[in-house]
Amino acid sequence: MNLDELFNKGWYEGGSWTKCFSPLIPFVRAFVQKKRQSFLENKDTLYQPSVPVIVVGNLTVGGTGKSPMVIALCDLLQSKGYSPGIVSRGYGSNNNSIMTVETTSTPEEVGDEPWMLAQRTSCPVVVGRDRVSAVKKLISEHSVDVIISDDGLQHYALNRHIEIVMVDHERGFGNGYLLPVGPLREPIERLEDVHFIASVIQEGQELSVPHFISRDVIQKFSQFPLKVVDLVNVKTKLTADLSILQTAEKCSVMAAIGNPMRFLRTLLSLGLKEDYSTRWLPDHHPILASDIPERGLVVMTEKDATKCFALDTLNDDVWYLRVKLQLTDDFKFNLINSLSNFAKVDLK
Repeated sequence: MNLDELFNKGWYEGGSWTKCFSPLIPFVRAFVQKKRQSFLENKDTLYQPSVPVIVVGNLTVGGTGKSPMVIALCDLLQSKGYSPGIVSRGYGSNNNSIMTVETTSTPEEVGDEPWMLAQRTSCPVVVGRDRVSAVKKLISEHSVDVIISDDGLQHYALNRHIEIVMVDHERGFGNGYLLPVGPLREPIERLEDVHFIASVIQEGQELSVPHFISRDVIQKFSQFPLKVVDLVNVKTKLTADLSILQTAEKCSVMAAIGNPMRFLRTLLSLGLKEDYSTRWLPDHHPILASDIPERGLVVMTEKDATKCFALDTLNDDVWYLRVKLQLTDDFKFNLINSLSNFAKVDLK
């Protein structure tokens, strides 16, 4: 068990060993609250983008479904006549500069998620640790009228107009403690200030309001089913019916994401046979040809597949699961209505 798995077990599965860090909680709370308060007191003096900024982030460490939400938002905005652009931290990249994802870019250069987002949305994507600089570059080089920040809820150097917090439907907020005792980057009360709270659920899964949503913020909460589209071959890009999950003699499931168990549960809901093996790597971890089994069906996420397109593998039976988030009509209406409240004037 690696360190990530050990902490996740303590945070989300009832383990108590992380409570040894409890003396740090007052200091962590003071730090995050001071950071938030400084932003609130000085936001008028921060850089004001000339277009509205939508931040898609989370309160917890780990995967919560941000990428499917960013893709769904781009599809929605484009259907309404907007020209969205994306900024991202670019985790996993080997470049520390502010750079645009080009058609010639590789996942190693710009990060797996930004590369995938550019492929799936056809929107301009700029990556960089400094999101303010990334936004400036995006605005100066592309005709965008709304910007989506992939992650960055706690990146308070960047002014934002709409905040969407993604919450894992099953894991919630874990034990409810701040890091490192729990998975929270900010206190639960932060939800009172955001505009939308969203959870991704499996298609056909029963809708329910998780226990971690209080009455004060219940009106902000939405749940969206993740529609599984098909399987795509990593080498040939040909598609296959999901039934191959049920007929394969043995399947290897691979993932280098924040919450691999959610991916596994999705495959099991699609009929994956119990005779499977798993290979979990740390989030954004590189995947080598030697990591991929030489024979048998292999299934991974689309984000992980971006790191495998250029690999010279012996196995031709490697696939990724393509999914699409289905936004509700109410959410679409409320988001577009919120955007319409922001005048598109040059504030630079």
